[in-house]
Amino acid sequence: MRLLPGTLRGRLVAAYAIGLAVVVAVVLGAGYLALAAQLRAASAGELSVRLDDVSAAVEAGDVRPVERDPYAQVISGDTVGARSAATPTTPVLSPREQVVAGHGRMVERRSAGLRGTALLAGRRLPDGRLLVVGTSLATVDDAARRVLVGLAVLGPALVLVLTLGVRRLVGGALAPVAAMTTRARELSTGRLPEPPGADEIATLARTLNEMLDRIDAANRRERAFLDDAAHELRTPIAVLRAELELGVAEEDPRAARRALTAALVEADRLGRLATDLLVIARSRAGALELDRAPTDATIVIRDAAARVARVHALAVEVTGPEVVAEVDPVRLEQVVSNLVGNAAQAGAARVRIAVAQPAGSTLAITVDDDGPGFPEPLLPVVFDRFRGTHGGTGLGLAIVATVARAHGGAATAGNDSALGGARVRVVFG
Repeated sequence: MRLLPGTLRGRLVAAYAIGLAVVVAVVLGAGYLALAAQLRAASAGELSVRLDDVSAAVEAGDVRPVERDPYAQVISGDTVGARSAATPTTPVLSPREQVVAGHGRMVERRSAGLRGTALLAGRRLPDGRLLVVGTSLATVDDAARRVLVGLAVLGPALVLVLTLGVRRLVGGALAPVAAMTTRARELSTGRLPEPPGADEIATLARTLNEMLDRIDAANRRERAFLDDAAHELRTPIAVLRAELELGVAEEDPRAARRALTAALVEADRLGRLATDLLVIARSRAGALELDRAPTDATIVIRDAAARVARVHALAVEVTGPEVVAEVDPVRLEQVVSNLVGNAAQAGAARVRIAVAQPAGSTLAITVDDDGPGFPEPLLPVVFDRFRGTHGGTGLGLAIVATVARAHGGAATAGNDSALGGARVRVVFG
């Protein structure tokens, strides 16, 4: 069961009101008890002064002060020797109370002739008699009662006024949060209102806006990715459909076979494109899995390069020592295939791959070709998606950079090849 209101302002105000009520009750209660004790102490002091004055006269043999006192008796056993008019003719103290009073302790109880509770003080005289004087505590009790009633009214009023003030203060402090909440409900794009200052709420608003900026940027990247992917997929799908329609409609078996062969090429291209897009998408989602294991990297590189070279009629040379590296062999083969294939698409006839294991790195691959190199304006973005320059999809180098980053490394590109064309260097961390 919830004991406090659901809103933050309600919870804060309710907690403050409860805490304030407890504090006010304790403070006012302690003040009341202190005041009541002080009033009783004042009555007791006044009674002691009277007892001193009357006892001095009685010890001197004059009992008239007893008779003139508001409330006094001289008691001898069960007999009252002298008394004031307000006292009864019988002792106001019982034998046990006479013993208590004779030891200097006051007795508090109701007594005939006094209104309300009475405070009685006694003193043993030299001749053995007991002098008793008393006073009513009704006035003290009435004053304390009036104070208690006043505190009972003042306390809740004080709690109410302060709680309303704090409610207004908290409402003002949380107004920016309410504004942000209202704006967030309406928000599809844009930013939340930022209150001025450097307090926690202003910091929260700025942090949320920074998060919204990142989300907006990510959404723009995703939309661009989907738009680019749709654009890249549209062409091979259209060509594939056209070739299939041509093959179905063609009556000449040889022409139909040529159309179906062309359709198969487009299907292979479409499959590679789908695989490349999947690699990019998994990398963006942080889900690109690596199966790193000790791998004879030089053999994997040589075999992958040879397969691509046969398809494109390239002259490929692999140099460098036999390197055993902790890499994912499938991803390493993917990197080499994309780099050699990219060189072939650029028009290179010769490719050289240098394998090395520099200090601080698992593996380094440098691919040189004798092609035309990268267009200078594209060098800063050559590893971005869909930046193909020679009829490719523009995903090959993006995948190379993605795999390198997944291994804790990086990829760089330039036109400083010793063969006169492009150079791409991939380092695996």
